[in-house]
Amino acid sequence: MALDPIHAFYCTDAYLSLAQMCKVKSGGMCARCGQIFEIAELRPHHIIELTLDNIDDVNITLNPDNIEVLCEDCHNAQHGRFGHTVGQKHIYLVYGSPFAGKQMYVSAVATRHDLIIDLDKIHRSLCICGLYDKPDSTKSVAFNVRDYLLNEARTAGRRRKWQDAYIIGTYPDRLDREEIVREYAAELVHVATPKEECIKRAYQDIQRPIIRDAAVGWINNYWQRYRA
Repeated sequence: MALDPIHAFYCTDAYLSLAQMCKVKSGGMCARCGQIFEIAELRPHHIIELTLDNIDDVNITLNPDNIEVLCEDCHNAQHGRFGHTVGQKHIYLVYGSPFAGKQMYVSAVATRHDLIIDLDKIHRSLCICGLYDKPDSTKSVAFNVRDYLLNEARTAGRRRKWQDAYIIGTYPDRLDREEIVREYAAELVHVATPKEECIKRAYQDIQRPIIRDAAVGWINNYWQRYRA
């Protein structure tokens, strides 16, 4: 199933590159609360909301003056203005290379009523660790929490209170993606940022060389395994 024009726009190289540029230009400062964050923790937000009527207007969609950079809390508060649309739920598998912009995409299209299943965020919430630190001691717990949420996405049915679900991961192997599609009737969203751009973002987002080198290794490993 093809994505609607707004969802599709947030996957484009033009938007993802502009969003990353705005984040870097912000110097890590949230435009609302004024606090300083890691670049990777910030969320670009269109001041004039994108609609089907303006999605083809680059003066709105790709205008840096129409994008403010927010921290996650401020961005979530902004999206609190959206109402709960009752209807058929959609489950999306959002996949791509590390640093492709998967979380940026989901932050742009999801609302506070949606279920977000992101192993990286789950792991970070379980222990005291940095943005790119994944201690082996808590990995099994993180996977268990992720599996619980996946089961919720599969079985909630009409009893659910959440609307749509977004499963975020690299999923370089086609067979793994096809299994998710079969099990969850998921719609695929490929954030297809090129390898070179992903590596560039890793250098922009990470200051410590040892962590940056590890991140570049994750990117290279993804592209070695990726099969369309």
